[in-house]
Amino acid sequence: MKKNTKIENQLLEMIQPKIQFIENKFSTGEALSEQDVNTLLIKSAFVQINHLDERIDSIAADIAQLRLDFCELEGKFMQLESRFDKLENRLVNLENRLVNLENRLDKLENRLLALEVRFEAFEARFETMEARLQVSIEKAIRTNIRWTLGLITFSLTLIKIVELIILK
Repeated sequence: MKKNTKIENQLLEMIQPKIQFIENKFSTGEALSEQDVNTLLIKSAFVQINHLDERIDSIAADIAQLRLDFCELEGKFMQLESRFDKLENRLVNLENRLVNLENRLDKLENRLLALEVRFEAFEARFETMEARLQVSIEKAIRTNIRWTLGLITFSLTLIKIVELIILK
């Protein structure tokens, strides 16, 4: 708050006795002169000026507090902005990692497709080889059966001939 200056104190001291005189005069019911009314108006203006000075001091203090609050909010906002920047960087990093993972998954998918194609080719070759092997086995079995039947027939014929020769 603003303190009264020496001039203000001198003015108050100068008009204070006159104000008391005018108040006494008014309380006794006497008529006030134009100078008395002007003195009362000057006192009223002085009181109003003091009130306005006090109000200005209060507003100035409020403004100073608002400046401090604003600086504090600005600091908090800067911290929040910094945290948002960090979060944004983390999200960009995460996005890059996801893109990298997606690329790796695409490569794995392509490798799996290539393996599937190779597997299908091996499967076709295996089926072809199986069919050839089956044909070879069947052919070998037929050949073995012919030789076995031929040998059995030959053996039976030979036994019969030997039997006929011995029985004769």
